[in-house]
Amino acid sequence: MQIQRLKRIFDILGRLASVGPQTVTQVSHSLSLPVSSTHDLLKAMARGGMVSSTSDGYDVGPATARLSFKVQERLNIVNVAAPELEKLQNKIGFDTYLAVRTGNDVIYASRFQGQQRINVHIPLGLPLYRHATAAGKLFAALNREIRQDLMNGPLQRLTPQTRVDKQSLMRELDWIRIERMSISREEAVLGIIGLAAPIQRNGSIVGAIHVSALRSILSDQSLHEVSAELRRSASAIEKNLFSTVPSAEKDRRQQAAIVHT
Repeated sequence: MQIQRLKRIFDILGRLASVGPQTVTQVSHSLSLPVSSTHDLLKAMARGGMVSSTSDGYDVGPATARLSFKVQERLNIVNVAAPELEKLQNKIGFDTYLAVRTGNDVIYASRFQGQQRINVHIPLGLPLYRHATAAGKLFAALNREIRQDLMNGPLQRLTPQTRVDKQSLMRELDWIRIERMSISREEAVLGIIGLAAPIQRNGSIVGAIHVSALRSILSDQSLHEVSAELRRSASAIEKNLFSTVPSAEKDRRQQAAIVHT
């Protein structure tokens, strides 16, 4: 029963997002739902901000609009980051990833394979180990909610190099927060070094560039050079993201005008 109700909510939001304001009768007929239950559901959705009542009927509400903008921003960073990630991969030759947050998890959202192939395949969308991967530690260092969630659970030992002592890990996260650079030295996979630099907007981390390389071919000097390239690429992506803010803010104002009319 609960699943049916959730499906109806999504069906209604999809209908309103597609065609605009609809009366109770129109929503009821288009989705083959009883008028009485449609009315009750729309009222409940209005109380939660999912829809708003207008002179033309019900339209998407402020809570739905905010969710939509968050999804757009997440998809936007994938598109904006792609050219810089490809350039970085071509320059350094290592596998290059874009990591993003989803809830309190960190996932890879895109990948560019380098010439120096490594024998590790991490599917896009699979939650990363936040205490052992460079990207995971970076998000934990720069986001308090993720850090607290990480520290409230057990730390699994993946390799002999994995930090499982929480005090030791917290000290490293403090260092990462200051340096704005995260390094995983065979902590998730033996023989693999990971580096990650943050992509920030308005002081908050919205993504990370992650590079994976074989320890056998990444010297200390190369590590320093790759770190510098990561920072430059992250800075370029941040500038490109910043240039999209005006249009996004315009969309927000337009949507706010619609839902409050």
